[in-house]
Amino acid sequence: MSIARIASVLGLLALGVMACSEAGFDPRSVAEQGIRDQIMIELDLESEVVCTEPADTAVGTTFTCEATDADGKVYRFVAEILPDEIVGTRLARV
Repeated sequence: MSIARIASVLGLLALGVMACSEAGFDPRSVAEQGIRDQIMIELDLESEVVCTEPADTAVGTTFTCEATDADGKVYRFVAEILPDEIVGTRLARV
């Protein structure tokens, strides 16, 4: 099963991941780990996930992420900083 099944298995991937870090809120790392974990949990697949650095840590700030499967296919996600240091992600519409 490939990451392409995310759309059919999960609809739009929606994650709410709390940022728990002694170094402070790092939305990029939170989004990367959340996407990677959700793909592993839902599809039993390992993936490489890379997000851009958000311009700000303010609520409502969005940034992009990409997950790459074992075949090299890339899937794009949109991450958004939510209240209480939560990062939500969804599969980007193509």
